[in-house]
Amino acid sequence: MAPLPKTMRAVVCAETGDIDVLKLQDIPIPTPASGQVLLKILGFGINRAEMYTRQGHSPTVKFPRIIGIECIGRIVAYGDSAQTPAHPIGARVATCMGGLGREIPGSYAEYTCVDTGNIRAIPSTSLPVSVLASLPEMMQTTWGSLVSGLDLQPGESLLVRGATSSIGLCALQLAARTLGAGRIAGTTRNAAREQMLRDCGADEVFVDHGEIANQVAQSPGGRFDKVLELNGATTLRDSLRCATTKGTVCMTGIQGGSWELDQFYPIVDLPNRVRLCAYGGGPEDFHEMPFEQIVKDVEEGKVKIPLKQFRLDDIQEVHRTLESGGGGAKMVVVVSDE
Repeated sequence: MAPLPKTMRAVVCAETGDIDVLKLQDIPIPTPASGQVLLKILGFGINRAEMYTRQGHSPTVKFPRIIGIECIGRIVAYGDSAQTPAHPIGARVATCMGGLGREIPGSYAEYTCVDTGNIRAIPSTSLPVSVLASLPEMMQTTWGSLVSGLDLQPGESLLVRGATSSIGLCALQLAARTLGAGRIAGTTRNAAREQMLRDCGADEVFVDHGEIANQVAQSPGGRFDKVLELNGATTLRDSLRCATTKGTVCMTGIQGGSWELDQFYPIVDLPNRVRLCAYGGGPEDFHEMPFEQIVKDVEEGKVKIPLKQFRLDDIQEVHRTLESGGGGAKMVVVVSDE
């Protein structure tokens, strides 16, 4: 491989604040420590968690910080030169979480260092960098929510609350085409997006103005075995009323922007024998996800990823789009097309 340059371009978040705190700078390329690998970043997905960190909602994150919690990249160096690596120099790998963008410099850059135990090889595929970059965190969260959080079983009914998000759209598709769910429904605040949800596998669509429990109860199929709550605390009470007796609600997202549920009284707000859990995910979940099969399903068109593609220079525009709702697509930044 060609010698490494001494500097790289990176988006540095100097402090918490508006989008103008994100500054593209030239800084030294990091050196991998023992147990780390240096990646040349090919691309990365954009996540709402990064917007919340930039806004100051991640109290443990110290600034200035390069944020970004996932990427795909090419291995260019190891911190332990004497060890035999599991992946050769030049291999393409994916990574997410593991402190990336929070405890260690993140993916909004041309290079980053991550733990050697937190990478997975990208299988041989014809998928472009833009599509591959969309997968690690989005699919880990979607798969983990459905399988680990909800324990979704074949034939069970599923409601996805906040289904027009990238995770929501993937959840509909994985539930319908991979996990064998029965009746599947999604919600949207915009009736014009109904067909998009149906194309992704939804049998029913509920137009959501904050309360849909009565609509659900009066629908032909009634309440749902499993409910994936992506809006968060803003609609959680109502989502609990959408679950059947012994049903499960899993809160994964906070699209509604509220982290806390005010004056929550479990004996009142939890319907009798309805279970509530939360899913956050971590490095172990990333390794449990069937990444190779998901890449294959995307390549074969079984799972379709709506994308909006950007470059590193566009990062302020990306965060502006995030703040306006995200636009019903997974946003990705392509750093290198190699």
